[in-house]
Amino acid sequence: MTLTGGRVGPADPRTLFINATVAGVLGAAIMVLLHELAHVVTGVLLGLPGTLYSYGVTHGGSPSPTQLGVTSIAAPVFSLLKGALMVTWQPLRARRDFWHLLWLMVAFTSMMEGIGYAEISVFGAGDTADAIRHFGWPGWVAPVMLALGVAGQFGLARIFAPMVGRYAGADKRSRLAFTLWPWLAGTALNLALVGVNLSTARMDLNGGEMVAIAMAGVAVLVWMPMALIFPRAVDAGSADAEPLHLRGWPVVGLVAIGVMIVVNQLLNLGLSIG
Repeated sequence: MTLTGGRVGPADPRTLFINATVAGVLGAAIMVLLHELAHVVTGVLLGLPGTLYSYGVTHGGSPSPTQLGVTSIAAPVFSLLKGALMVTWQPLRARRDFWHLLWLMVAFTSMMEGIGYAEISVFGAGDTADAIRHFGWPGWVAPVMLALGVAGQFGLARIFAPMVGRYAGADKRSRLAFTLWPWLAGTALNLALVGVNLSTARMDLNGGEMVAIAMAGVAVLVWMPMALIFPRAVDAGSADAEPLHLRGWPVVGLVAIGVMIVVNQLLNLGLSIG
């Protein structure tokens, strides 16, 4: 709700929904770019030139299994650590605006990226599964990763639960507008963007890799509605409410999504690094 003089008042459910959806989609796009950069930078540090695409990296030279294992696991670990740091350190919290919301979305989607790869490793897909295969780890590692991933997903939702109460308050409509509806809308938009990017990518991807990418698009925001299964934590957050002050439409965020679409289309041509 925009007030006079350009000031912005506490967000209503519609404004919460729009801003959380835009921040979630943009945050996921930023997270994926940083995730893929972690792959290629790790490879370069190991002496392997790489080519960066929107949803993957190829390494040149003659990489050893150990090098491939390190480059595979580096990005999920980076995503987890980056996300944990961003949740712990929130320099924009006092602003209570779209940029703080975007910070949180990058943080939580980063951790969910690492968690999601751990969960699907049991199916032989994704970065963590690649690392297990390249390192030659025993078969029981993947089920352990699955168990840790499931626990981590619930833990992530529990961490987010007080923030739902803090920023959406006690109103049920506002809570749903901050969690369930942005997850549904954001997931649909993420899958649409995945389809666009995969349709133009020059990187060779097999069926399993495409399925893993699509699954990531589905799972990356799932912690949002899952937070509601912890009602006491949500209520505890609302007792210390910090209403977000958001404009009805985050124009800069929408423009940034457009920029990310263009960036990903350019990356689909392949960017050589190292």
